[in-house]
Amino acid sequence: MFDQDEIELQIDDDPDEIEIEVIENGAQEASPEDRRTDTGADEPGLADDDGSSDVEKLQKEIDHLREMYLRKLAEFDNFRKRIERERTEREKLAGLDVVQDLIPVIDNFERALEHASESSLEALEQGVGMIAKQLLDVLERRGLEIFDPVGELFDPESHEAIQRVEDSDLPPGTVAWVLAKGFRYGGRLLRPAMVGVVAGNAERVPSSESEEGSML
Repeated sequence: MFDQDEIELQIDDDPDEIEIEVIENGAQEASPEDRRTDTGADEPGLADDDGSSDVEKLQKEIDHLREMYLRKLAEFDNFRKRIERERTEREKLAGLDVVQDLIPVIDNFERALEHASESSLEALEQGVGMIAKQLLDVLERRGLEIFDPVGELFDPESHEAIQRVEDSDLPPGTVAWVLAKGFRYGGRLLRPAMVGVVAGNAERVPSSESEEGSML
């Protein structure tokens, strides 16, 4: 309770409106808004300092992430260049083993040519045949497949017919002779065999129209 000297009662002309003002120690009581203002005044710059600190932390994190990104990008670029160099080197050396295996074949060809005038035709033929076999052995060891389809049924996937052959001793569609052998490497056809095929096609199926004509 306040003393009477601390309470000031003001009565206007209208008796229903009475204003009471409490005075304590000669000062008016501060409102909540005034208290909040005073509190902020006591700690100047506190909110600004916290905001600046957060911004600096975020900027440091961004700089760190950017540095990491640039470093990883440089590492990836170096890795890509190294892989490209290794691939180029492998391509250059891919045929090295084959070339080394062919060197003895070249030597034998040169020897055969040097002694061709001194050798008989039969000896020269035998020597060239041996060299040819040596060459084919080298290529076959490296994966080359050579096929000679004489007597086989014509296969349009592997054979190229260059002539029709009339031969009653062989069934129609059979390869009668081979002008050039076929080659495959790693299962891939390099060149089809060029062949002569017996006239006719054993696998030909009559059409529906021809069947209807025969029934009539």
